[in-house]
Amino acid sequence: MPSLFCMRCKSLTPPGADRCRVCGAPVGDVEGKQHCLTERTFELKAEGKTIVARNKLSAPFFPYEPRESQMDIVNDIGVALGASQHIVMESGTGTGKTICALAGALHHARTNGKKVIYLTRTISQSDHVMRELRNISEVREVSGIAITGRKRSCPLLRTMMGYEDIMPHVLSRLCEEKKAKSVQGGNGGCRFYDRVKSSVPRLEAYCRENFPTSDELDEYCESLDVCPYEARKSLIQGVDVVVAPYVHILSEDIRTNLLAHMKCDDNVVLIVDEAHNLISAARDQGNFSIRMKDLDKAMEEAAALKDPVIHGTLRAGELIGFLRALIKGAANEKITLGTKEALIAHDRIESKIKAKFSMTDNELLTATDRMISIGELRTEYLLDQGTHELSELFKLGVLLKDWVSSDEGQFIKMIRADADGEMLSASCMDPKDITMFIRSLKGAVHMSGTLQPLEQYARTMGLPMSTATRIYPTPFPPENRSVVYVNDVTTKFEDLKREGMHERIAKHIVSLCNAVNKNTLVFFLSYGLMAKIRPMIEDSIEKRLYWEESGHQKRTMASLEQFKKGRNGVFFTVMSGSIAEGIDFPGDEASFAIVVGIPYPPPTVESKAMSDMFDKRYGTGIGWIYVSEVPAVRKIKQAIGRLIRTETDRGMAVILDSRASRYTKQLDAKLSADAVGDSLRFFRNG
Repeated sequence: MPSLFCMRCKSLTPPGADRCRVCGAPVGDVEGKQHCLTERTFELKAEGKTIVARNKLSAPFFPYEPRESQMDIVNDIGVALGASQHIVMESGTGTGKTICALAGALHHARTNGKKVIYLTRTISQSDHVMRELRNISEVREVSGIAITGRKRSCPLLRTMMGYEDIMPHVLSRLCEEKKAKSVQGGNGGCRFYDRVKSSVPRLEAYCRENFPTSDELDEYCESLDVCPYEARKSLIQGVDVVVAPYVHILSEDIRTNLLAHMKCDDNVVLIVDEAHNLISAARDQGNFSIRMKDLDKAMEEAAALKDPVIHGTLRAGELIGFLRALIKGAANEKITLGTKEALIAHDRIESKIKAKFSMTDNELLTATDRMISIGELRTEYLLDQGTHELSELFKLGVLLKDWVSSDEGQFIKMIRADADGEMLSASCMDPKDITMFIRSLKGAVHMSGTLQPLEQYARTMGLPMSTATRIYPTPFPPENRSVVYVNDVTTKFEDLKREGMHERIAKHIVSLCNAVNKNTLVFFLSYGLMAKIRPMIEDSIEKRLYWEESGHQKRTMASLEQFKKGRNGVFFTVMSGSIAEGIDFPGDEASFAIVVGIPYPPPTVESKAMSDMFDKRYGTGIGWIYVSEVPAVRKIKQAIGRLIRTETDRGMAVILDSRASRYTKQLDAKLSADAVGDSLRFFRNG
């Protein structure tokens, strides 16, 4: 007779249950258990992993033979979600965090009548999620869809000249106008929208069978002359997993629409992938600027509208002109030679406006609301005229209202100057309002391969005290990886000025590249440092060289593809770019890395304010750790992590900076007196 008690927590398990209802552990097969003749008894291959028969599953939605610790991850996620807790986890390379998160979240969601929203930073990451869902579907019925924004997916918009520069508000209005004409049967509608409803059954079948990536679904929809954006809105209610970019949760408007189409309110299980990027994405969502060119365009539009009144006798042109003078005055006072930005008092601009025009706080807000209303009417007129533009008065009114309304505890205000002129900038220090929805959820999975220190993430996100934290190390053999550093060079700003420092760094790069006959990645701190050292090494390295080109993504990616096809080239890139974090180099595509420097973020007014905020909240010195040290170590770990992507990969990294001695534990790095010799021995012994 099968045991009725969980082998993990010893609690009573009802007969027929797949998992323990207390701890979430899977109920193991017992002797004498009969299997249905219709269940799968064959094995399939998927990207080097074996999909097991349904009756051999270790967890209901885990389709592979599990590696070490994978069932621990699935179970821990299930326990946390079952207890309505958030779980913050660092899951090393090879742990399979995507499939583990999906397996744990899907079981909880299916049991509790919820939907899963899986947030990714890039399209390539969403593609990976769809591939894993496809594999899960081989053993369990499951459905999913990858969604993108209107600008990426709407085929009608792409027929318009310069659609990339059209504001989202305008795109939305334009889309609604076209759909309304289609519904009414009038001219000027959208033929792509017209066919969505009749195509839904065919689209549902295609998605169920193929689990298409975002681009594949776009292509299939367009082959049917159907709008991919509208098709997704029609399909989204019926799927188990929605894969979406961060902005679909961080933006209140987009999130509201998403949940409405899913028809699930907040009854969702949220998975945040690459969670170390979420906080900066939330801050970016809150940041905004009022540029001088915005004022100039709004002034022109006000003149065209005969300078409308926005409060009492105050006209739009008067307010804009005075605001322009205030920005010029702040720039002349605050920005000195050699600087491009400076803090200003939080109420400096609005207090001067109120004093000039004898206004109260509420009257100033009323004036901005009036400017927005005038701008909305102007936008409708422009759309009627076939001009796909948003009113400049509307845009300025929204920005000015945000400026006046911004909370001093969450934002710092600055005056900045660049090649396009002066501007006011508001930078979000604490995105607590933007991340409020995430915090309010009864459980979510926050994960990354580089998330330590976990308490920093939980603190900065404001997650509940009950949040669980877990670290799952890579299961790959430790002897397959080596990290060393040298102590005779540094990229510290003051030391780089010393005579011969650049030359010594260049000498290390040349000797290491020439000694190791492997595809090599060289990571620089910045494009500037790479440009400085390039002439010193270009003619001395006896291999084919490839370079990341700032501002030329297509050329860079073409060079990268050529590099990956070879086996003894050198690709030069920067640690802040997508190559250092978002691209894998399995097998022999890259086996050796040279990290030039410790990538501390450059000091800015914004970073100083953030550091001060953390010092005030958590204690002196914490700000430097959170703002500078943690991001720097994380970037190095991400760069090194490009090398080891499978259990058979072998990779070595050499860090050219003596300051790596501070982070030997985090990086698992050792001092090398002979980096070339150590590198040769590592690859020879492999």
